[in-house]
Amino acid sequence: MALKGNAFLALWNDIMRSREPEYDQWHTLEHVPERVSVTGIHEARRYVNRRRESHRYFTLYDFDSIDVFESPEYVDLLRNPTPWSSAMRPDFSNFVRAPCTLRESRGIGIGAAIACLCVDSRMVDDAKAAATLEQVRAMPRITATHWGDGKGGLPTVAWKEAPSATTAQRAFDRVLLIEALDRPAAEAALIAAKEATGLADLPQDLGADVYDLAFVFPGADADERKRHRRAGWDAAR
Repeated sequence: MALKGNAFLALWNDIMRSREPEYDQWHTLEHVPERVSVTGIHEARRYVNRRRESHRYFTLYDFDSIDVFESPEYVDLLRNPTPWSSAMRPDFSNFVRAPCTLRESRGIGIGAAIACLCVDSRMVDDAKAAATLEQVRAMPRITATHWGDGKGGLPTVAWKEAPSATTAQRAFDRVLLIEALDRPAAEAALIAAKEATGLADLPQDLGADVYDLAFVFPGADADERKRHRRAGWDAAR
């Protein structure tokens, strides 16, 4: 389905392999709910590709606008992590954060797999990006496409001690996302999109691969996001 806001955050990371089960619990029960409880964040989805050696996790946040990243509530979460969050942070790696202004979002529902295609606007301009996704939407089993622009490809994060980045990767400033009913359809769409943008030889890095949907929050229960708001936020407004 189309994203609700005018911006999104595309985020890739790894966690120490031995902590992946705990990471899934933390991300599901605490991290995503507290992020989405921030005013102006509509939804979050966690994806995973356990076939990858690095950047195994991909998270997509639907934001009302880029300005949300500077809001007091969001900054509070960054500066004052919970004990569980603080305990997870030392074992993060390969953290890449790409906040994007949404240019187009079309489709229905939420697909079971998503293809990420991150590109440099010097090679793929806005017209080509839009035309590529229009072409891909006509393919079988494709449910939605989205794309946005912003500063991506840099492992920056407002943490007191940033997680290590052990895997080099290319810079990009456009993020194209293709949702599909299943992984084979997403993989076929990614191949078509790479060919349409003249990037058929692009390596299978974090910005040219397919991830499987693992979790969506808040889903159908809009009141659930309110339950995770921090004490004092509403009183301060």
